[in-house]
Amino acid sequence: MTMAATPPSAHEQVIEQRLVECGLSRGGFTVKYEDYLQSIEIVITSAAGARKEHFPCIRQAVEHEIVSFADGSMQKAYSDYEGEILRPQMLESATAEVKKRGLLKNFPDRNSFASLELYAQALERHSGLAPGSALRVSGQTIVFDPSRGQTNVRDFDKRYSSLLAVIMFATARGDFKNFGFIGNEAVADPAGK
Repeated sequence: MTMAATPPSAHEQVIEQRLVECGLSRGGFTVKYEDYLQSIEIVITSAAGARKEHFPCIRQAVEHEIVSFADGSMQKAYSDYEGEILRPQMLESATAEVKKRGLLKNFPDRNSFASLELYAQALERHSGLAPGSALRVSGQTIVFDPSRGQTNVRDFDKRYSSLLAVIMFATARGDFKNFGFIGNEAVADPAGK
């Protein structure tokens, strides 16, 4: 017995039509609801003919749905484009959070540090942690790599919430672009609590 493909929803069809109106070739992208994402994902391949000039139209066409480009450089360019659009909101929110925590005053200025590694250490120090205790630098990326000894969510939050607020503020200001997480699996809520 062969399972029939689920027909696209009306919303998926609307997005498809909008993308064609943006100038993308219909055979070069898919629009499909993905259970694991709990969202519609639009996957755009090079056959769609998408260029950076299409980004504003694509973003408007898909509304709040997830856009993925098969080409890594286009994905990065689209992510950078979205980041710039969302930066004012992110900066406002991040500023309020560091201000609430009393961390806005004397915030480290990226230009005062010769390397990204020294800046990362300053961010740790500013948030009350020992330099080198939770952040490391890999190339042009600051990586959050906390101690593997932390297993309780409450303890983890208490120890690192200020650092994460500082990181979000620095990122929103544009002090650096690349941030990654390592060790998320080390933080577990015991017994599902």
